[in-house]
Amino acid sequence: MESYDVAVIGGGIVGMTAAFFLSKTGKKVAVIEKNKIATGTTANSFAWINASSKAAKGEYMHLNARGLSGYTKLAQTFGEHPLGLNPCGQIWIAPKNDAVRYDELKKRFSLLQQEEYPVTWVKSKDLQILEPSINYMGEYEGLLSFSEMCLDAPRFVHFLSQQLEDAGSSVVENNEVLSLASDDSGNVTGLLTANGEIKATQVLLAGGPNTPELLASLTGFAGFANRFPVRKSPGILITTPPLGTKRLTRRVIYWEQSPDLHALPHFSGGWRIGSDDMDGVIAEEDTPTNRKFAANCLLKRAREFLVGIPDDLTVEDCKITVGIRPVPDDGQSIADIFPGTENFFLLVTHSGVTLAPALGELMAEFICTGERPNELETFSLKRFPGFS
Repeated sequence: MESYDVAVIGGGIVGMTAAFFLSKTGKKVAVIEKNKIATGTTANSFAWINASSKAAKGEYMHLNARGLSGYTKLAQTFGEHPLGLNPCGQIWIAPKNDAVRYDELKKRFSLLQQEEYPVTWVKSKDLQILEPSINYMGEYEGLLSFSEMCLDAPRFVHFLSQQLEDAGSSVVENNEVLSLASDDSGNVTGLLTANGEIKATQVLLAGGPNTPELLASLTGFAGFANRFPVRKSPGILITTPPLGTKRLTRRVIYWEQSPDLHALPHFSGGWRIGSDDMDGVIAEEDTPTNRKFAANCLLKRAREFLVGIPDDLTVEDCKITVGIRPVPDDGQSIADIFPGTENFFLLVTHSGVTLAPALGELMAEFICTGERPNELETFSLKRFPGFS
């Protein structure tokens, strides 16, 4: 039986990035994934790397900014293309005749400036130069975030997986983790899986939206399945086929208006499109009828907001996906050692694409040193009832 320094449960972007940083410290790591790596939430994410959407959230905003910076550092080492990075930037736009939305965007701009985040305000005439394919139905102004990116998240995960294996670690797919293995004193010694025992000095759970159920299985306490402070939040996206040589938008675009829309240039050559209100339709009831309704609404809205979508393009031509996002009860990351243990760690978060380099590096430090980094103090389990 092969032994490892750390076993990571979960082959999505959060688990794989943590494993990568652990490997960089010299640890021998095993990533165990029930299905194929990068096929769950990771494969169905909007995959916009940003901190501008968390402008008013203090330490959580700083953590997201660290994630963005982490991608820049990785790109300096490996290059943008191998990682699947597109450093395209992002623009929030709001109609000036919607006083509430416009004022909210101005406030976001002010908060980001106070944080010295790289942004600028864009007047209407300049907005039309920056993004000429937007259908400006009235006078709009915008907030340009220079440094933000989008990511081909599965490509990124597969790249890190190869880095792990090249360094002597293991990535094990199609293997379900059944429970923690422990000695007579109750100390965690590894994992019991469908394919046998895996010995590991330390264990990190990065199970994404399945974290509550996995905790119930790993610990034998069924109550975690319903009581652990993480909920599932579905998000529907449509991705168009390639639309020729003309780009609809050069950047990630967020329309701050009602109805809302967000879109980005996808790596396939098409456009990935979503909206908060259509996510709500799926959250209410995820049925084939609701998926088709939401997809049709998204395509219709995109056609109204963007110039250049072919008239004959239908949702049947598009890829429709629903990603299940893990959202802690207060919306912010959980990064901690599990109470009552000395070597069982937990990492679960929304915005995993943005946060993966930050949380991965910080959790690697936590696991290797046994000392919680100051940046993770805010994100411990003790802030939730029952864990204080």
